[in-house]
Formats: sequence, structure tokens, C-alpha cells
Amino acid sequence: MTIKKRLARSNLMMLVIPVLTAGVLLIIGLAAALFLLQTVYLPQMGLSLRELHQTGEQIEALLSGLETFACIYAGAVIAALLLSIALTNLYLTRNIFRHISQPLNALTAGVARIRDGDLDAPIAYSEPDEFKAACDAVDEMAARLKTSLEQQQLAQQKKQELIAGMSHDLKSPLTSIRAYTEALLDGVAKDEAAQQRYLQTIHTKETEIEAMVNRLFAFAKMDVSEYPVHTEPLLLRSLMQELTDEWDAEGMEIRTEIPADLRVLADRELLNRITANLLGNSRKYGGREAVHVLISAAASGGMAEITFADDGPGVPPEQLPRLFDVFYRGDAARTAPGKGSGLGLAVVKKAIEEMGGSVRAENEETSGLRIMFTLPLAKEDSHAENSDR
Repeated sequence: MTIKKRLARSNLMMLVIPVLTAGVLLIIGLAAALFLLQTVYLPQMGLSLRELHQTGEQIEALLSGLETFACIYAGAVIAALLLSIALTNLYLTRNIFRHISQPLNALTAGVARIRDGDLDAPIAYSEPDEFKAACDAVDEMAARLKTSLEQQQLAQQKKQELIAGMSHDLKSPLTSIRAYTEALLDGVAKDEAAQQRYLQTIHTKETEIEAMVNRLFAFAKMDVSEYPVHTEPLLLRSLMQELTDEWDAEGMEIRTEIPADLRVLADRELLNRITANLLGNSRKYGGREAVHVLISAAASGGMAEITFADDGPGVPPEQLPRLFDVFYRGDAARTAPGKGSGLGLAVVKKAIEEMGGSVRAENEETSGLRIMFTLPLAKEDSHAENSDR
């Protein structure tokens, strides 16, 4: 029962109980007066009720006795009414206060637990009154606060991993640059051919650092939704053929199975980056010189489902859930120099999400890794439209 209904019931009882008490007392008083009249006063006068109205001289004495009784009885009635009102107020006050103090105590205890850091014990108030909404709101606040703290802890952990990964990945090329620079300064490379090899190595390592910094910068901008995304209808098959030609020249065997008329609504630059990162990932971890990659796509429910499948060694099942985390790589990849920065797939995930899609990874049934992602299909009437975000 709600507090409002309890108060209404209490007000009604405040009126009904005293009225009932007064009515009962009046009935008792009238009955007592008639009883005394018949058994005490009239016998003393030698009269009956029928003879009473015939006797006028003795009425004054009778009324004097009844007046005394009436005064005493009226005082008793008033005292009884006051006592009934006091008892009714005491009962109703205790009853209402009990139904208010219990939820308030529960609410106070719940807030105290939140203050002390206990976010796993809800108030769980079940009475259907006005306090239930407040208790439920505190429980919801505790749940959201717990989720927020977990997200902050996860963000802090990722930040630490980011710093550790950057330190690791910058150390190797910087060490090489320093070593070859010192060798040149010390005159270790005597002939021009050796100097050119040293300089080429320095240039290669510098290029690696620049590429890693560019990927990190792109990821950071996408992570805070500041990366400019310009979507447009793109013919996926022709675009993939353009992007994969240069990879064929590097020894990869790439095959496409994409409908000729399949159009996606995507950012050309981001799609280029996604393709380059996925193909580069297959080449780096393919385990052999000639890596076969199948790029396929199909329309389904307003989205294009695109798959990059290679025939490499695949990924241990326990590593699949973290494959798109920043700077996450398997232990073997982390210790192997020149295997990339661990940012490639993280950038892929962010880029796909920026364009309104999703991505997941799974191992092939025999061997290899399959990356599957979705992109919105372009509408027929949007060939000339561009969408900027």
C-alpha cells in the first residue's frame, strides 16, 4: 500500500473511531439513564414510567438527580473521546512511521554501501509504495557506477598496454638507426656500397617508425570520433581489384569472389586502409612466401558481408577475442622483430565501426584466419550522394 493511501486511511480512521466511540458511549449512557430511572429513582417516588408524566410536582427533584448524573456522564464521555483520539493517533503514527522508517533505513544502508565501494549488494526493496522507485533508482545508479568503473579500469589497462607497446615497437627501429648511424660516424663502412646499405637500413627503419606513428595517429583520431569519414557509393569488386594488384606483385596470390554490381557505402581511404592492413597481416603471419587470400562478399539484410580468408597458420582460439585490441599480438609475434606494431587490426576495427559496420574473426576449418566484416549497402538512388561525418 502506498504512503498516500495509508495517510488517507489514517485520516478516515481519525474521524470514524471517535464518532463510533461517541455513539457507543451515548447509547450506553441512555441505557444507563433508563435503567437508573426505572430501578432507582421511580421506585423511590413510588411511580412507574406511565405514572411519571402524570406527576408534575416530583419532576423537579427527579431532574435535579438526573442533572448530576448527566454531568458526570458527559465528563466521562469527553474523557473517553479524548483518550480514543490519543490512542488512535498513537497507533496510526506508529503504523505509518514504521512503513516510512523501514524503507528509509534500507535506502540509507544502500547509499552507505555505495559510499564504501560495495556496488554488488542491491537494496532490492519489494514493497509497492513510493519508496520503491527511489530504491530502484539507487540500485540502477550503483549498477551504472560499477559499469563506469570497470570501463575506466579497462581504459587505464589499455592505456598502459598502449604505452608499453609503443615503447617496445619504437625501441627496435631506434636501436637499429642508432647503431647504423654510429657505424657511419665511426667510419666502419669504408666503401660507398656499404654506406648505401647502412643508409638504406636507416631509411627503412625510419619508414617503419613513420608508418607506426601514422597508424597510431589514425587510431587515436578514430577512437575519439575526430577522424573525417566521407562515405560514398563504391563498386566493391573493381575497388578490390585495384587495391590488390600491388599485393599480387609482392608474391601474394589473391582471388576475389564479389558480385560485379555490389555497391557499398564507405569511405574510400578507410577501405583502402582496411584492405592494406588485412592483406599485410596475412603476409606477415602467413608462415611462408606465397600466401593465398580469398576476398569474398555478399549482400544480406541491407549490409555487405565481406570476408578476407587466408591459408596461414591461423590464431589460437584463446587469442581470437583479443585479436582487435590495441597492441595485442601473440607471444611469438611480440618477440619476433619486424612483425608489425600490433595496431593494424585495431585500426581495422575502428575504421569499420566508423563506417557503420562490425567485424569479427575466426579460424578456418582446416588452416588459416578468416576476418569477416560488414559495411552498409549503397542505395540505388545514392550514386551521386556523399555523406560526411
